[in-house]
Amino acid sequence: MHVHVTPGDGEAKFWLEPEIELSKNYHYSRKQLKYLSRRITMNSHADGKSISAVEVTNVSSHGIWLLAHGKELFISYADFPWFKDQAIKSILNVVEESPGHFYWPDIDVDLTEQIIEHPERFPLKAKNI
Repeated sequence: MHVHVTPGDGEAKFWLEPEIELSKNYHYSRKQLKYLSRRITMNSHADGKSISAVEVTNVSSHGIWLLAHGKELFISYADFPWFKDQAIKSILNVVEESPGHFYWPDIDVDLTEQIIEHPERFPLKAKNI
């Protein structure tokens, strides 16, 4: 198993097994790699059990891949534009508040699995206050 991280001009690949290890790095600084490694460690397995029910497994130029309970979900920037210009730290900071309900506290965005899978059913609307 491995995870890709690809925001901005950088890209990194980390092996998750048998232990967390950097496989490839393109344009990330040592400081960024250290942060990414710590974040991956926090979301990896402890004693054979996942310590995080949800994790971001890839950030690309098109969107974000989210892994929740063994299911991959793709969050497209076209459908969810508020993620596009966020810092990787903010994107990786996701929690599952209840089954299938995900929250990014740094961005103040919450989405359900149903919204992610079928964004056409939930068009973006804005109100003038």
